[in-house]
Amino acid sequence: MKIESMTSPDIDALPRDTLVIVPVASLEQHSDHLPVLTDTLIAQECVDRLENRMGKQILMLPVMWLGYSQHHMRYAGTISASSETHLLVMFDIIASMASHGFTRYLIVNTHGGNEANIAVLLQRIMTDMEGIEVVACTPYGGPSEDETEAIQEAGKKGSSHAGETETSMILAIRPDWVRPERFHIDGQSAFPTVPGIKTYRRFDERTERGAIGDSRAGTAEKGERFFEACVDNLEQICIHIIEGSLYDINE
Repeated sequence: MKIESMTSPDIDALPRDTLVIVPVASLEQHSDHLPVLTDTLIAQECVDRLENRMGKQILMLPVMWLGYSQHHMRYAGTISASSETHLLVMFDIIASMASHGFTRYLIVNTHGGNEANIAVLLQRIMTDMEGIEVVACTPYGGPSEDETEAIQEAGKKGSSHAGETETSMILAIRPDWVRPERFHIDGQSAFPTVPGIKTYRRFDERTERGAIGDSRAGTAEKGERFFEACVDNLEQICIHIIEGSLYDINE
């Protein structure tokens, strides 16, 4: 079920333990060859396919295209929230639904830059909201993660930002928005060589052309396989939440 197509009385009639899907993404540069809407396009396709599989078991919210993308702001077309704004918007979305009595949520995130704020969001919800369960995930990892990794011919580093995985997925759904003549490998020296340290740097400091990975390995056929693997992950996570067996996933 998609909330935007429903009337207020229809939503009010739903069971309050209906699982609410909260997709979050971004509008940011994806190097020379992919559109700035890439993360949002991927999120939309994933949750649309998930809804086709699960129907009335889940209630889909619209994809939140405004993410935390300050590390991409040197590139034209990037639109970013501050950390504070991004955190508060996500919090207010869930608080609004919680005020209507809905108790279970799955945040589906397709942008790595959102992860830190989502972690703080989960902490904030734990301290400020009673009686609701909020779970966060990315489509790429979960019960079927091995299936996703098996498709990656360029490896994990080759499949990062605007690399093999995202390039393949956009080729599968919007090939007319892709510039294949600009495919390249980029950002392979962007990772710390000393174990255990953390840094946060702008993408223009880490890469030559705003990518981390190898877009040359992208194909539409792999993109379709990536989508199916991602939706397999999401469906299994949803089932565990609905059945109350979430904490048995790895047993």
